Amino acid sequence: MREGSNRSRWTRRTTAVGGAALSALVLGQLALTGPVAAVPGLSIRTTTGPSNSVAKSQSAPCPTGTTVIGGGGAITGSGLGQVGMDIMLPLAGGSAYSVTGREDENGVAGNWAVTASALCAPAPSGLVTVSGSSAPSFGTSNWFEKSCPAGKHAIGVGGAVVGASNSEVILEDLRIQQNSVVVAGVEDGTGFAGSWWLDATAICADPLPGEQRVVDDSSYSSAAVQSVVATCPAGTRVHGVGGEILGGEGQVRLTEMRATSSTAVTVRAMEDENGFSSNWKVRAYAVCAN
Repeated sequence: MREGSNRSRWTRRTTAVGGAALSALVLGQLALTGPVAAVPGLSIRTTTGPSNSVAKSQSAPCPTGTTVIGGGGAITGSGLGQVGMDIMLPLAGGSAYSVTGREDENGVAGNWAVTASALCAPAPSGLVTVSGSSAPSFGTSNWFEKSCPAGKHAIGVGGAVVGASNSEVILEDLRIQQNSVVVAGVEDGTGFAGSWWLDATAICADPLPGEQRVVDDSSYSSAAVQSVVATCPAGTRVHGVGGEILGGEGQVRLTEMRATSSTAVTVRAMEDENGFSSNWKVRAYAVCAN
């Protein structure tokens, strides 16, 4: 059953873009109470699929004895602003993280590939994955929040836009908050006549030792490509990945959102083939812990 929807245009977008850019802002550093267990055996597993011009999915599997605690992906090749990562989700059972790329309704003449990246580890204390879906959207944008069970924190996020046969609806936000995740979508510059909705998955666990959320923004400009890296503080490592586009208005697509090292999350986006005259930016989220 689908949960409550948010059918009007996301007013957050206007106020967030107008505010001052966050620069390496560390959010929600936790004063933990009671004993917590570290997450041993943490690794990043990355796979890249074939390069061609058809819709495709790629999964990064976790080693035996480990499970997905977060993940992301990237699109490489031609026509990047016309290829959307429309589905970015952990597979059922936590065996892998999967990314699906699809071209917009105009298609792309060149070849492109999908890279999937999984953060893998033995299951941390209290690990649970919860999912939900919004009601169908009746506007050009929609967002949906999925909360973790009481007492647990969100360490990973997955999302999907559902209803369009190609990338006419853009998955533009996969945001990790302390106790929930937020997934947002927006119709592209030409709109979409059909109904669509959002799926959201939160990977949740007991609070991690030294847990922090690090958020960093790119510059706010009309550059065709924007990127930013969120870096974990010394002594901590990336345990979760998130990212979002602010101000893109359906004319900008994520081309990368993944852990590019054990201490860094990179988020990159690109304008579509028609360009975009207004200012926009990208934001990277890293859940860091000891």
